Amino acid sequence: MELLRLNIRTTSARIGIESPRGQFDMQSKPGQLQISSPRADMQIRQPRGELLIDSSAAWLALGLGGPLETGNLKTGQANERTQEAIVRIVEKGNRMARITSKADAVAELAADALIQDSEGIRVTGPASNMNVKMQYIAHPAEIETTPHHPDIQFHVSKPDIQYTPGKVRIYMEQMNSIRMWASNKYDLYA
Repeated sequence: MELLRLNIRTTSARIGIESPRGQFDMQSKPGQLQISSPRADMQIRQPRGELLIDSSAAWLALGLGGPLETGNLKTGQANERTQEAIVRIVEKGNRMARITSKADAVAELAADALIQDSEGIRVTGPASNMNVKMQYIAHPAEIETTPHHPDIQFHVSKPDIQYTPGKVRIYMEQMNSIRMWASNKYDLYA
């Protein structure tokens, strides 16, 4: 007895898909930068210098000093004259005490008193080109600076992006099929 054999052959369907890449179009404009830098505030003050003039010695030399300076000048000169007078009296006494000297001491002292010119007390000071003293005191400039920070503004330009997608094409590359038949042969390789 020979058996019939059922043969079935199938072919799978095959779908084809074509998907090209999309296209990007990108444009980016540069941003806008604005910088403004205000000037710094500066204040400069120059205090006046001080000029100190001391002309008291010049006025004293002209005899126009104040009462205190003139009094001090007269007192100083009176002290000098007193000391000079004491020295002369001592010299006269020593001269008269020398009795061994053959000269006449009294006659010589009298002659010296006639010739001797006694200087009076002056009411003027010594004259000099350095009587006026000047001193200048300079004051440095006072500088105050208030800085201002710069104003920086940046405006971003948005990029212009356009995307065009690719069109997808789907198609049937191979149709599916089923084939069936009966055969009496039993072929393993058929």
